[in-house]
Amino acid sequence: MNILGKLFKVTAARMPRVRGLGSSFYFGHPFLDAWFAWFPLNQIQYDGAAVGEIYNVASRIDERKSVSWIVEWTKEAERISAHAEALRSRGHLFSAANAFLRAYTYFRTAHLATDPINYPEELGATYEGLSHCYARFGELSDVRMEVIRVPLRTESSGVAAELRGWFFHAANAAEQAAKPTLLWLSGAESIAEDVYWWCAAEGVRRGFNVLAVDLPGDTATRIENPNVMIEGAGDRGLLSVVDYALARPDVDPESFFVYGISMGGYRAGRLAQIDDRATGIIANAPMLNAAGVLAAVKDVHKAPKEAHGWAYRMFWQYGVDPNQDLKTALEELVDGVWGRFVVDPSQITDPFLSMAGENELGHEGIRQAKEFHKRNRSSAKELRITTAVEGAGAHCQLDNFPLARQIVFDWIEDRMLEKAVQRTA
Repeated sequence: MNILGKLFKVTAARMPRVRGLGSSFYFGHPFLDAWFAWFPLNQIQYDGAAVGEIYNVASRIDERKSVSWIVEWTKEAERISAHAEALRSRGHLFSAANAFLRAYTYFRTAHLATDPINYPEELGATYEGLSHCYARFGELSDVRMEVIRVPLRTESSGVAAELRGWFFHAANAAEQAAKPTLLWLSGAESIAEDVYWWCAAEGVRRGFNVLAVDLPGDTATRIENPNVMIEGAGDRGLLSVVDYALARPDVDPESFFVYGISMGGYRAGRLAQIDDRATGIIANAPMLNAAGVLAAVKDVHKAPKEAHGWAYRMFWQYGVDPNQDLKTALEELVDGVWGRFVVDPSQITDPFLSMAGENELGHEGIRQAKEFHKRNRSSAKELRITTAVEGAGAHCQLDNFPLARQIVFDWIEDRMLEKAVQRTA
């Protein structure tokens, strides 16, 4: 590393950590370091990445230049994808499936740093690459997964558009038609494919169907349906997905659960407020108002220019004009768009689990999670704050996925057991 790179690392180490990550994993730049932990490191689980590949790529990245991140992860994704195609052509289907899953992770990691202003071609190319590799994995692996299209409600009961997503079938689906099902609600930077590591791979082994759908306001929806924008609090998309799930004959409506992470934590709380069809809901972490939790985003204009791409991506996703003054656009995003994302926990009666890392998006994030739990009127509510001592103090337990999944599924299984006891009493 040259002297400029070393100086950057020293300076960047003094910057505030992001997403509640209290320590550095590899990079000095807090955005890149959080992405590094979130994606390639976490996705080593279930053969979604390899240690040697990850650190080889990381060693080539100049973290002062976001384009370096895009180029190097894309280069690795293309190399592994070509290897997967060669394996497939020789009939090594199991090996090919695993290689395609790793290639997906590297395309996905590159995609995080793209935006429609600075890197529009790369945004489209990385999305096309990750979509292709994930679909190939689905075709070749023994995981039963299907692409789904969810009709988006209109006010007049018509269909405004179709939302894309994935449905994972429980491993023991042949035992009976309708299975317990978990709907995963993604965060602002997530896409439906990410569900595999958050809860799908484990969920199907535990006997659950798992589904995830890209909603209005999400990256993939903006790419797939450019004219579909989020409206108000986002209720229409949420209700449309629940309608779809409960209309499926392989979904047990008596064991239908919802799990939301990050911005999906807001969505989970909002759904619990406006709809009572879920058997239980988990918010990781719940928000009373998203604008309050994310108010610090308005300071991105003070950050180095290389960090502005993240803001432009958010503007594009949520329909904010990126051509106006950056500070003004950030205020519109936070106060105008996210300011509509509010939840009244006093209207919630469904069984509800509130989760948060102890460093959850700063003081306001953890304060709102605790206040949400306090004001929640559900007679079956729990609050679980994970800690740094557990290796899980970060936002949505980004530093400990296995513990997060254990908490979620054990809570769900406890609710199912309680219902079974009530039925036989």
